[in-house]
Amino acid sequence: MKTFCKLNRLQSYVLLLLTTVGFYNCQPLPEESTATVSNKKYSIEEAFTIVSKENDVARTLYTKAIVGAGKKKGLKFDEDWEKDHIEAGPLPALFLRGIAGDIRKKGEVPLGLFLGSDFPIRKSNKFKGKQAELFAEMRKDEKPKFFYDAENKLYTAMFPDFASAGACVSCHNQHPETTKSDWVLGDIQGATTWTYPEDSVSFEELEGIIMAYRNGAANTFQKYIDKTKTFKESDIPVVGEEWPSGGYQLPSPNIFLDSVGLLTSEETLNGILKL
Repeated sequence: MKTFCKLNRLQSYVLLLLTTVGFYNCQPLPEESTATVSNKKYSIEEAFTIVSKENDVARTLYTKAIVGAGKKKGLKFDEDWEKDHIEAGPLPALFLRGIAGDIRKKGEVPLGLFLGSDFPIRKSNKFKGKQAELFAEMRKDEKPKFFYDAENKLYTAMFPDFASAGACVSCHNQHPETTKSDWVLGDIQGATTWTYPEDSVSFEELEGIIMAYRNGAANTFQKYIDKTKTFKESDIPVVGEEWPSGGYQLPSPNIFLDSVGLLTSEETLNGILKL
């Protein structure tokens, strides 16, 4: 049964629609409440815009509240975090890569996700062709770009990826393989690219896209927590409701995604209802 939670009306309704309400004190929602959206169709540009906002919030929260705050408490983050001998968590860009990999591996929705740049640390992430042309325009107007990739038969969207925290700047400037070492806060460091094979989606398909992203974020975060349990040289952080800002600890994946949901709920709902 779908449920309606005791939060504010907008937050509760979106959490209902996205089925991410299992950890709240809930009560039944009248079935007619979903009637206004169940038959809607959304252009793929609208769908991309909604899930891009989810990604912006999740990555910013991870960058600032986990990586930034965690480093101050002794937590470590590394690009080689998945190697057995590295006792660290994923850097922000690798957190996104983990989400993209989870979506691709599960294969529940044909959603593609990629983070590229004109000055990437890894050459494989350098934009080429049409994406390079549109990214050059993005640097000037800071606006998303949408196009159809005829070669791969995919509708594509590019959203600017800003340096939103000091950790983004310092990591890229100091990396031994960086191709640009003068990044500052607020710079467009790259673009998040999304792909999908259809030009429109139903409400159910849109829900599936959002849930695939959120599940990917939760699974990637859980993978990080699982990695901490193997630490031998470093202390294993406590996992629960607290954040690194309060000590050498981490929130559970549910707590992390709950926070993302609350931060995006009103904007996501506006997109779903086209208010």
